[in-house]
Amino acid sequence: MNDHKRILRYICLDYLSALIAWQLFNVFRFYEFRSTIDFASAWDFLNNPKAYTMSLTLPVLWVLLYAFLGYYHQPRRKTSSSDLLSTLFSTLVGSLLIFFMVIINDYPAEYTQFYSVLAGLLLIHFFCTLLLRLIQTLSMLNGHAAGKVGVSALVIGCGQEAEDIRRYLSRRKNSSPYLAQGFVKTAPEDRVLVQGPVLGTLDDLDQIIARRQTESLIIASDQRDDAYIRHLTDRLYAYGLEIQTTMHPQEVLLSDVSLYSVSGVPLRRLTPAGMSVAELHLKRTADLLISILGLTLLSPLFLYLALRVRRDSPGPVLYRQERLGKNARPFNIIKFRTMYTDAEADGPLLSTLNDNRVTPFGRLMRKYRLDELPQLYNVLKGEMSLVGPRPEREFYARQIISQAPHYQLVWQVKPGLTSMGEVKYGYADTIGKMIERLDYDIIYLKNQSLLMDLTILVSTVKPILLGKGI
Repeated sequence: MNDHKRILRYICLDYLSALIAWQLFNVFRFYEFRSTIDFASAWDFLNNPKAYTMSLTLPVLWVLLYAFLGYYHQPRRKTSSSDLLSTLFSTLVGSLLIFFMVIINDYPAEYTQFYSVLAGLLLIHFFCTLLLRLIQTLSMLNGHAAGKVGVSALVIGCGQEAEDIRRYLSRRKNSSPYLAQGFVKTAPEDRVLVQGPVLGTLDDLDQIIARRQTESLIIASDQRDDAYIRHLTDRLYAYGLEIQTTMHPQEVLLSDVSLYSVSGVPLRRLTPAGMSVAELHLKRTADLLISILGLTLLSPLFLYLALRVRRDSPGPVLYRQERLGKNARPFNIIKFRTMYTDAEADGPLLSTLNDNRVTPFGRLMRKYRLDELPQLYNVLKGEMSLVGPRPEREFYARQIISQAPHYQLVWQVKPGLTSMGEVKYGYADTIGKMIERLDYDIIYLKNQSLLMDLTILVSTVKPILLGKGI
């Protein structure tokens, strides 16, 4: 069964549980509010036109809420405990919404009846939903234990450390979602101690990942020094996969990195975990609302800037340039033109503080970053976000990667209209400065949150007002 079918099954079970829970709740609600309900029996109450409408719409709204909160994301990583917590939280949110949208319109004999009805809604919906979800999840966990279902992982290494991982993952009671598809030698001369398939060396990794549909890489090398692990990780960033490494007890004590445990084996995650699905949905909602509002309210300013650009120098008003976005996918970033049309006749060249290619009015726009405003359209399209690492051209990105391979981590998220790098470091006019600024982007990636995004947005206002653009 593929993930699409698993998700569809979860959706069907959630729809069914929401429908059952709503009918059971309405029976409870009828008897609790009976003195003020104009129906002779629970049957009449359940079969009135309004009840039919609610029975058809509420289960759909519940499914949409679950999707927004990220329940259907990565179904093979679910556990019974994650189902419990997710169901509890979503039930609390959904029940409060239903209470204030629907139940608050009832007229109980005493207001204290509202408490018992809300509690009834919470409990009935929670237990109905959790019960049906666990049917699917426990079946999948049995598949994990049998080695038939899971997240496809490659273990980088074939020594004793790799064998320890293999033994833990193959335990019948292992609740980890990871399935070790095989092992990869870090060098052709490595000694093989694992009792599992050795699929090749690092030079074969492209073909192995494609053939095995790998989703995660676990570094389990017997060589433990940080320089070697960093060198190994630099080679793996290019694949855009989750990367983890085993840790020894002393490393766990000294580590300040978030840890993940696979059946008792401590793993250090080397790639940022990112925001939760719910946070990403909230972030995208904010992007849409703010970009629409900004494009609408700033349209008079856009018109003024367009006229000034046209009057300042011959050429188009808007300037489009290909940049690399999420997953290194190219897109055209939009700006008001600030340079003369032949500015890059001799090839790509970074702008400097007193660049004579910049037009007089372009210099003013850059000072207050007004030239960046059309990128609100990129945000609206979903190519960019309000906050995220600034996108670079491939020409410069490849130069950065040659010196700092971890730059490829910025492609895990959408690029931003503003970034921590721009706020804390400012404009970078050389490759060396871009690499220095990258440190702030990595800090952002490892600590992403909606609160951090808001902080960066607020912090962006000051340099704009002070005219500290380039």
